[in-house]
Amino acid sequence: MRFLVQLSRIIVGVLFIISGFVKAVDPIGLSFKLEEYFSPGVLNIPFLMDVSLPLATFFSIFEIVLGVLLLLGLFRKFTTYALLVTILFFTFLTFYSAYFNKVTDCGCFGDALKLEPWTSFYKDVVLTVLIVILVIGNRYIQPLFIQPLNIALVTIATIASIVISYIGINHLPMIDFRAYAVGKDLVHGMKSAEELGFQPTTYKTLFTLKNKLDGSTIVVDDKKYISQKLYQDVSVWEMDVDKTKNIIDQKGYEAPIHDFYFDCNGEDKTSYYLSHPKVILIVVPFAERITAAQSTRINSITNEGRAKGFEVVVVSNNPLKEVTSPICFMDQTTMKTIIRSNPGVVLISNGVVKAKYHDNDFPTVEQLAQKL
Repeated sequence: MRFLVQLSRIIVGVLFIISGFVKAVDPIGLSFKLEEYFSPGVLNIPFLMDVSLPLATFFSIFEIVLGVLLLLGLFRKFTTYALLVTILFFTFLTFYSAYFNKVTDCGCFGDALKLEPWTSFYKDVVLTVLIVILVIGNRYIQPLFIQPLNIALVTIATIASIVISYIGINHLPMIDFRAYAVGKDLVHGMKSAEELGFQPTTYKTLFTLKNKLDGSTIVVDDKKYISQKLYQDVSVWEMDVDKTKNIIDQKGYEAPIHDFYFDCNGEDKTSYYLSHPKVILIVVPFAERITAAQSTRINSITNEGRAKGFEVVVVSNNPLKEVTSPICFMDQTTMKTIIRSNPGVVLISNGVVKAKYHDNDFPTVEQLAQKL
């Protein structure tokens, strides 16, 4: 039992620290994921959507602290029971996501590692078993160092977590795991599996058919449905259209960048901007939240940038009343993925991301020019 407890202690502690760290780096990203869970179409607790960012920040820091406490062997009863409550909560979310196919990515490891819904659930089941072992055998968890050193290490880890989260919220994530990170080639990221010579992901459709004679139901995929000509036997089989769903048949390569396009007055100018050597992209995911001061900054950098040979494009999902520059429309989810700021500035050269700036660090044209 002692060996199982120590092994579980290491695995759980390390995983919680890693999971918490990738979330703490980007609390805004986790808050978007929590908003999905809280939305009317999923758990239907919309009042929590307004506090998704504080909750995301708390969960990120709490995971790291719990992992550190476990590895250091401090407050063993509190730590093990807190771990159990936390993992049961996450297990419920991942099961709900997988079973009802509501949220396709749990956000367990932020954007650093994408897991399929059922994979996330099975991972949490394994962690639950390991944490139950810790709860049962917590008497075998002993402090790793002397008490003053342990307390100092926990304090340092907590402060570091808070600082990392603060930077991720008020500036930009210290580490960008997304496909739009600095240095990424957006043109390459948009290429399909066929263009790159990879095997693409294939899908199949599942149909639920009800037998009109005995009331039984069967589930068949589209190939069997066609090969057995079940669609012809309407006197026996009736399709339940509401239960028809598409699932992955074989996992393959999927382009990391999708729904990325510039809709400029009905014209798709994506290729134009991704082939230009000097592009200032101003991203506004939430048009309704833009202040007059922010609009002034956008207008200023737009005018100055164009005067110095830059192509400047402002993208949003809605009109911006006080912004004088023409607006191109872009998918809101894509904009929220590109940059965790409203507005945010992205410098692009021939499709490659050269720099990104939060609204709190709004750049000058001179700063942008130095990045090229």
